[in-house]
Amino acid sequence: MKFKFYENAWIPGIKGVFYLIFGLFAFIKGSTLETTSIFFDVLIILIAIIYLAIGFLTRGIKNRIWIIIAGMIHLGFGVWLTINWGNESVHLLWIVTLWILYSALTDLVEALILYAGKNVLGTLFIVNMLVTLVFAYFTMLLHQNYTPETLHYQGIIAILAGLITECSGFVISQSRFLAD
Repeated sequence: MKFKFYENAWIPGIKGVFYLIFGLFAFIKGSTLETTSIFFDVLIILIAIIYLAIGFLTRGIKNRIWIIIAGMIHLGFGVWLTINWGNESVHLLWIVTLWILYSALTDLVEALILYAGKNVLGTLFIVNMLVTLVFAYFTMLLHQNYTPETLHYQGIIAILAGLITECSGFVISQSRFLAD
């Protein structure tokens, strides 16, 4: 294993910003699950647009098919959440939880892509996956005990996940200067 440059450092950067913005929004006193899920949906659709734009418009990018497929799945989650806005909170929580688990799965795929290329940076994607799974766990706890206060705590977890993901994204982005 070597420390090699990885051109897709924007992936943890986008997710980290997403988690931070969502966390700040959920942390605000008085926010509800319904308003937070609308904001969550907007962010998912924005992530889908970024993935698809990079996948279709950037020439010479590695793993283009994976990025386009991931973008389409993000878009599918965004549309699914949009269609279900009027449903009860538990249904919205399940969609959000499934998206967070999907996000953890994409971190695992990115790690495997890096490990296949004998790149040690895959470890940072494993860390991101574990942090995302912790975020998913606390989101699943909301299914049993949703109150505005627990949503507030969920915001704190999302902010921490965002900070950790942003830090790993920074290290990955600096790999072009540090690689062999």
